[in-house]
Amino acid sequence: MKPQSFVDFLDAYGEACPPSMVYREGEEFAAWQRRFREKVLSLLGPVPERVTPQVEVVETVAAEGHTRHVLRVPVTRFSTLVAYLLVPSDLRPGERRPGLVASHGHARHGMDSVCGLRAGDDGPAGPEAYALRAVREGYVVLAPAWWGWHGRDGHLPVAGTGRDKCNVIQMAAGMYGLNVIALHVQDGQAALDALAARPEVDPARLGCIGNSYGGRTAMWLALADPRIKACVASGCMNHFRERSLKLSSCGIQYPFGLLRYGDVPELFALIAPRPMQLQAGEKDGLITPADRDHIAATVRRAYQLLGAEANLDYALHPGGHCLDWALAAPFLAAHLRRQGEP
Repeated sequence: MKPQSFVDFLDAYGEACPPSMVYREGEEFAAWQRRFREKVLSLLGPVPERVTPQVEVVETVAAEGHTRHVLRVPVTRFSTLVAYLLVPSDLRPGERRPGLVASHGHARHGMDSVCGLRAGDDGPAGPEAYALRAVREGYVVLAPAWWGWHGRDGHLPVAGTGRDKCNVIQMAAGMYGLNVIALHVQDGQAALDALAARPEVDPARLGCIGNSYGGRTAMWLALADPRIKACVASGCMNHFRERSLKLSSCGIQYPFGLLRYGDVPELFALIAPRPMQLQAGEKDGLITPADRDHIAATVRRAYQLLGAEANLDYALHPGGHCLDWALAAPFLAAHLRRQGEP
């Protein structure tokens, strides 16, 4: 007899215990959103108390078409967020532009990759460098460093060991009852505070973008914080159930127990009716087409139920695991820019 695998166990358990809070046709959708959001936010668990962010500018560098600042943003009495702030050079006196939080994923150099400071596989201004592309388009961009990547990667001795640093930090945090994704949501909200306080930024026009884990954190930040007026989430149209059965998700993308109540389609549905672009590449080997299509259909139904179909853009592009800025740019311009802005 073939021994039962752990995946066999998870598959059978998941079939017997499906998520209990998915939307049922006929429910009042806004009421479902309130109940499910409350449950999801409770699953994120405890985080340390926030402190007032007294932002420190550590370094300022003149770059092509913009100025780059290195920021230190206090988040709690235990943690400080490191981030790049990119400010366009063509700002007029007193002008306020839309602000974007650009979330990095498993890019080789984290925030350095999305800001085009160190070349990835596609060069310094390739698809990874969407923060650089955004500032060149006229946005004020804040690119935070997540735990484990450049800027916040001290004392993480996993290089060359074959161990996934995401799993290592979640395992350690879990001993204290902490979810790393909850810490990153908190960091993202501190980033929004710092961005909104900038004199160059219109705090009523804030958005977030990201690819892969960057897309996942963009999703979490948008569903948790209503200040996000437009979201571009790329490379993250997976079901967590599918990831669990392939034993392939990194450990910091979800809170403990999420699949008892819902999955990725329901999480994205919490962002409706605010403008959102979901991007996926046809050649993205990390995305299962059937799951991708199911997520798109579920989220489209959420926007229909709220009478906001025009606010959802499902952008299936011919590329791979990347954010296509050529698709993101007109979407963001439509929802965050004012007529006559550069």
